[in-house]
Amino acid sequence: MILRVIKVLGFMLKRVLMLIGFKLTGGKDQEAWLLKQVRAWTDYVLDVFTVELSISGSENFPAPDGRKVIIMSNHQSQLDIPCLTKASDRVTGFVAKRELSRIPLLNYWMHQIGCVIIDRADKRGAHQALEKAARDMGAKPLVVFPEGTRSRDGALLPFKLGGTRLALLAQAVIVPVLIEGSRDAVENRKPGTVGRIPVRLTIFPPLDARGLDEGKASQVKIKEYVERCWHGRGAPN
Repeated sequence: MILRVIKVLGFMLKRVLMLIGFKLTGGKDQEAWLLKQVRAWTDYVLDVFTVELSISGSENFPAPDGRKVIIMSNHQSQLDIPCLTKASDRVTGFVAKRELSRIPLLNYWMHQIGCVIIDRADKRGAHQALEKAARDMGAKPLVVFPEGTRSRDGALLPFKLGGTRLALLAQAVIVPVLIEGSRDAVENRKPGTVGRIPVRLTIFPPLDARGLDEGKASQVKIKEYVERCWHGRGAPN
């Protein structure tokens, strides 16, 4: 496992140095170049961890049209991020805890792809960070993990409403996603495991936050919609 992590970190370091060089030499179309590197990173990580990723519902992912897109996914594993990036096939940012930003290499990469850093111990600061993210969001999709942390047994955790406020402030298109099996490739991986590890990712029809007010009832509506998708019950009436 340690060797796999070292390989991924080495790959990221190389790509960060390439990005710095690209900027210093005045490379054109940085977004296209960054997307190429993100795709390469995603494929590399999934290959290193021998993941066989199957994606259903790709037709539900909004086409790039300038609208703000927020992906709301359950959270099982460290591999959820490359799986979601693979599914969106775009440069995709994430709402991430402050602790991750203290890792120099990861910090730089996170800022390049548009991540939002929050300090969960500072509730006021976290709210302000989400409000700023809603104002500053561009066309890059942003992933929110409403459970707030990774599930240790794969079961769905309680849904927290912070991300719903972000979606409402941004008037975003909300895309529910369910990931299954990613924990088996890392956290629950057994020594000597051979062969590809199946991971399933399902993309559900989006919910448009336009027209919804910023009140608690709208937050609950989003929560209920995403949870019903996760539990396979479809959209609420």
